[in-house]
Amino acid sequence: MNLEGEGAPKFEPESEQKKINELSLDFDFESPFQQTEKSSEKSAAGGVSMNTTLCVVATDAALTKAQSQRVAIMAQDGFARAIRPVHTPFDGDTIFVLATGKIPLSAMPPVDIARIGMMAADCVARAISRGVYAAESLGIGPRIRIQLEFN
Repeated sequence: MNLEGEGAPKFEPESEQKKINELSLDFDFESPFQQTEKSSEKSAAGGVSMNTTLCVVATDAALTKAQSQRVAIMAQDGFARAIRPVHTPFDGDTIFVLATGKIPLSAMPPVDIARIGMMAADCVARAISRGVYAAESLGIGPRIRIQLEFN
């Protein structure tokens, strides 16, 4: 690779481009999709298998529809922290926010919304992780709890 001058690096021979394409990654990006391909072959409809995650975030705060939407957007970060891959074209990951309206927001509603959204994202990630840890095996493989105990 030639890094002289400004602009994008120029790749000399094809072998250098091949080296870049073969960089090792710390995560296997192909396995989740290979499983999808296998399950879609077995599907009666021939469609793609879906792995939808539904979540409800409930609060006592008095939120408007727009504020609830902002909290839901922020809570989606919890999905990204706990699920990989998340929001693929094959699933319908969704968060619903329910607000009882018992506790009014302070004089600075944007700050309250930011705090609620931040805590919601933390709670969503933690709930998903706890659910995975507590889940029983379907017989396909060992439970995650057993795998963690032996590592």
